[in-house]
Amino acid sequence: MGMENIEHVVVVMFENRSFDNLLGWLYDNDTDPPKLNIPAKVPPTFDGLKPNKYSNPFNGVEVFAAHPPGPCPTCPNPKQAPTPDPNEPFDDVSQQLFETTGKTIPPPGAIPTMRGFLENYATTGIDAESVKQLMNGFGPNEAMVINDLARNFAVCDAWFASVPSQTWPNRGFVHAGSSDSFVNNDIIHPYAVPTIFNVLEDQQISWNIFFNSQYNALTYLQLAYIGGLRDKVIDYSHFKDLCKAAPDADPSLKLPTYSFIEPRFMPGVFGIDQPDDYHPPHNICRGEQFLAKVYKAVRISPYRDKILLVVMFDEHGGCYDHVPPPNNATPPEPGQTARECDFKFDRFGVRVPLIVISSYVEPGTVFRADDGKTPYDHTSILATLRDWLKLDAAPNKFLTSQRIAAAPTLDRVLVRTKGNENTNWPDITATCTLDGSDLSPDMPLNDIQKGLVAAAKINQTDTHPAYVAMQAQQLQTLAQAAAYLHPDVTDASEVT
Repeated sequence: MGMENIEHVVVVMFENRSFDNLLGWLYDNDTDPPKLNIPAKVPPTFDGLKPNKYSNPFNGVEVFAAHPPGPCPTCPNPKQAPTPDPNEPFDDVSQQLFETTGKTIPPPGAIPTMRGFLENYATTGIDAESVKQLMNGFGPNEAMVINDLARNFAVCDAWFASVPSQTWPNRGFVHAGSSDSFVNNDIIHPYAVPTIFNVLEDQQISWNIFFNSQYNALTYLQLAYIGGLRDKVIDYSHFKDLCKAAPDADPSLKLPTYSFIEPRFMPGVFGIDQPDDYHPPHNICRGEQFLAKVYKAVRISPYRDKILLVVMFDEHGGCYDHVPPPNNATPPEPGQTARECDFKFDRFGVRVPLIVISSYVEPGTVFRADDGKTPYDHTSILATLRDWLKLDAAPNKFLTSQRIAAAPTLDRVLVRTKGNENTNWPDITATCTLDGSDLSPDMPLNDIQKGLVAAAKINQTDTHPAYVAMQAQQLQTLAQAAAYLHPDVTDASEVT
C-alpha cells in the first residue's frame, strides 16, 4: 500500500514500559473512540483500561488499575513511578503473567492470568503501600507527548514484546529476529547471529545507529556481527543534522535508508545529561522530551513525507498490562530452547507501545493483526524492511529467522495515497517540568546500566571481561558506578 512512497525508515526504541502503563488511558470506547481500526471494525475499538475493571490481588485486596500515579513511600515524585525498578528477568515475568514462583515454566498453551504483578513486585522488598503503585499508569495529561502522537497517527494496541523477559533478548529480536537462544540479559556474550545491519551492508543499502550517550551504543555492544562496522554507529546529533537536508540533496547528506535510534540509558560524565529512555524509575519527563526532539526533527524535515518514523519499547519492564500475551509465537529456529531454561520461544512477551508516524497514516488509527493470526511483535520491523527493500530477492541474503517469516508487516497501516498525504503534523512538545529529584548519585543502577559500565571498564583495562562483568553486577548505585569508572575522582557525585 503506502510503503512505496517511503524512502527512509526511522525506529526509536525506548525502555521498559507496558502498553497500559503509558497508553492504557488513550481512548475511552464509550465516549472517545478511535477514528479507524485496521482491520476494520464498526465502531472502532481500543483495548485499553477502564476504571474499576482490571486488578491484581495483594494482601487479600483487589488493587485496580488507575491513573495518574500518586506519591508513595518509595516514590515521592509520581513522575518516577514505579520506584523502585520492577523485576524483568524471565522467572519474574512468569510470576507476573501466570502467578508462578521460582523457575516454574507454564505448560504449553497455558493462558496468562495477568494477576501476579503485585506479588512479584513485593519481592523487591518494598512496603505494602508502595507495592500498589505498579497498578497506576500515565494518562494523556501526564505522558502528553506519546499520547498525542498516538492520537494523531497510528497506534497498535496488540504489539507484543518478542520474549517474556528482559531488554537484551527483545532488542535482539528487533535487530536479528533472534536472541541467539538467550532469554535473559547477558553482558559478556554478544549475540553471534547475523543482523539487519549486516544484510543492509551486504546489499549496499545505507544505515546508521544513532545513540544519545557519552557511552558506547548498546546495539553495537550487543551484536557481535557488526563489530567491524563501528563507523556506522554515530552520535544522535548527526540524526538531527541529516533531517535538515533538502529533498533533492545528495543522499550522503540525508538520512540513511534505515536509522535506529537509542535514547540515553546512562547518566553522562560530570552530571551533564540524565537518562531519557523512559526506564523506571527515570523521570518520564526526560523520555517525553527526547521523544519530542526526535519527532520534531522528522516533522520539520524538508523530506518529511518520505520518512516513516516508528516509536517502540523493547519490553514491559515489570509494569502492569491487562492483555494476556499470545502463545502462538514461532521460534526463530525449529526446536530452539533457551540456554538458561526450558523455554521454547513459543510465547510472546507483554504488550508494549508501538506508534507509526507518517504522512500516509490516517490520524486516529488503532491497528492490530487480523483475528486469529500471528500478532505484531518486534520482528514485524524486520518483515517490513524485508518487503519494502526486497531484501530477500537475492538467494541466501536475508535473515533466516522463522519468527520474521511469520510476522505481519506495517505496510497495511499506510492507507493514504500519493497526493492525499496528511500534512497536519501537529507541533507536539514536552510541557512537563523537571524538579531534580532524579539527580541523586544514590539512584540505583539497572541491568542495562551495569552492562554499559562493564563495557566501558573493559575498554579501560586488561582485566578479563567475565571478571569485569561480575564486578559491575555488584554495583548498586550511580555513585558506585562513577567511582568504579573514575577512581581518581574524589567526589563521586561529580560523575553522575
